[in-house]
Amino acid sequence: MKNKLLNWIARLSSFGKLRKRLLFIYFLLIVLPLGFFSLYSNFRVRNVVQNQTLSAAQNAFDDTYLAINRIWTQLDEVIDILATDPLVYAVASNDPNDFAYIQRLQDSDQVATTFEQLRILSGVDRIQLYVNNEYGYSNDQNNIVQINGISNSQWYQGATLTANRYWCSPLDFSDQSDNERGWFSSMQTIYNPRSLLEPLAIVRVDIDQSRLHNILDGTSITENGMLLIMRDHEILAASCSADGIEDIDAIAQKIKPTTAPTWTQIKENGTKYYIQSRVLNASGWHVASILPAKDIYQPGNMLSTEMLLIVAVVTIVAYLMAYFLSRSTLDRLSMLTRTMQEVENGNTDVRMEPSGDDEIAQLIGSFNQMMNEMDALMEDKVEYGRQIKNLELKALINALQSQINPHFLYNSLDLINCTAISHNIPEISKMVNALSKFYRLSLSKGQEIISLRDEIKHVNLYLQIQNLRFDNRIQVMWDLDPEADDCRVIKIILQPLIENAVIHGIFEKPSKSGCLNISTRRSDDDIYITIQDDGVGMDAQILTKNFTPSVSGEIADTTGGYGVRNIHDRIKLAYGERYGLSCASTIGKGTTVTVHIPAIDSATD
Repeated sequence: MKNKLLNWIARLSSFGKLRKRLLFIYFLLIVLPLGFFSLYSNFRVRNVVQNQTLSAAQNAFDDTYLAINRIWTQLDEVIDILATDPLVYAVASNDPNDFAYIQRLQDSDQVATTFEQLRILSGVDRIQLYVNNEYGYSNDQNNIVQINGISNSQWYQGATLTANRYWCSPLDFSDQSDNERGWFSSMQTIYNPRSLLEPLAIVRVDIDQSRLHNILDGTSITENGMLLIMRDHEILAASCSADGIEDIDAIAQKIKPTTAPTWTQIKENGTKYYIQSRVLNASGWHVASILPAKDIYQPGNMLSTEMLLIVAVVTIVAYLMAYFLSRSTLDRLSMLTRTMQEVENGNTDVRMEPSGDDEIAQLIGSFNQMMNEMDALMEDKVEYGRQIKNLELKALINALQSQINPHFLYNSLDLINCTAISHNIPEISKMVNALSKFYRLSLSKGQEIISLRDEIKHVNLYLQIQNLRFDNRIQVMWDLDPEADDCRVIKIILQPLIENAVIHGIFEKPSKSGCLNISTRRSDDDIYITIQDDGVGMDAQILTKNFTPSVSGEIADTTGGYGVRNIHDRIKLAYGERYGLSCASTIGKGTTVTVHIPAIDSATD
């Protein structure tokens, strides 16, 4: 799996032009890791922020619950004290006819004093005693109230129907005056010990609802979160943020009181909410919290968005920096490529102005030096050609090859290869390696005779170079006779033929692509090498011009150096008149060239 992944990356990195490959490498090595890191960080940060938001909401809810539960405990404790107070029982149970008026005033004052002291100590807002007699009490604080005045009220009926503690909300005082509607109350009925069905009095302790609303409104759960005091599924009080939540009554129906601090997710009309409810110990009511899910997700989402924006900005800045830093190298390489293409097209006078002191500058300098030496070499070659035109082929080849500086050529190619590797340009490295092998076989350490196997390698390297240059537009089919591989041949007799088939045959087609079929066959003492292309073909005039032998003893004076006629003449000079080239061509279909040489084994060479 690892090797497959590396091969896939290598194929992708070698696709397209150099600038595109550099952008791809930048994306692969910088953008992708940065993107994955940002996504992972985004996920982690969002979860952490969500957990922190829920934790903060939990702490706020706990504080609110404790504050309200503390008030409920105070109400309950005051009721416990008053329900067993002898003075309260005496006032509630005594017959007013048995006591003088002054005594009743003293009793009422004592009750008022006791209630006020207990109210201040406990922190409640009001304490009242409702009595079931006609005791004529009179005090400024109105702590003692006649039951007959409230006997028909809803809350009184509820209080007398239970022997347990009874709790009321402002909703339970809806049938009372405005002054009596704003209380949360805890009350206890005191019954006549002689008649357990007869209520003597009701002790009532009140908390102003504004105090609870201040607690609810003063607690910041989330931006749109809300706090509730509920009785079963009935909302008794709510924070002012309740207006921001729709369908609050429907949500309230899904709230179940618990004792554990746990958030539960619900969905109402397609909107998610987090809910929690805790029971108030004394009353059985509960404090609930409702948090819209968006309040939990929003801080994390905002932070994630900021992180993504930062990553995007960093990526763009890094890209721009990489682009401008690499522009100098790419521009000079592009200029070098264009210059080499001009040389390929026959313009050997072009030179480049070196800039900088890096490897690219060294490469440009080596290129200029190579072109200078090539010019000198070509001038020498022309001069030598004039001088030895009528000499034998061996003398001509030796004279030409003596002018070649293989060390300089190999060193230049090695420099280009090292530069390509250092700049991570595998196509140039492949081209240079193939070119180096090509010229090593061309020179063959001064040998004139090589094996047919090496001559085939020489041709194969030439085709590799052409395919690297022209995006694999040449398809090659090989049919090689192994019995002919070790036979000895004069070198460089196939490459010019292949070059002629590619440039003047295949590349002249509208598609500029085609197929070559190369085969070798040994027949007794002869070897036949066939080169077939599907190019544009040649007419009779061109066929006659290229394949008519020169005057005996002379080398054809062709523009291409080792041209077709040159190859034909070389074979005849080396092996005799019965050997040479033959050609068959059809316009629009292609050309077939056959090389006929003797089969000379290595042992007889």
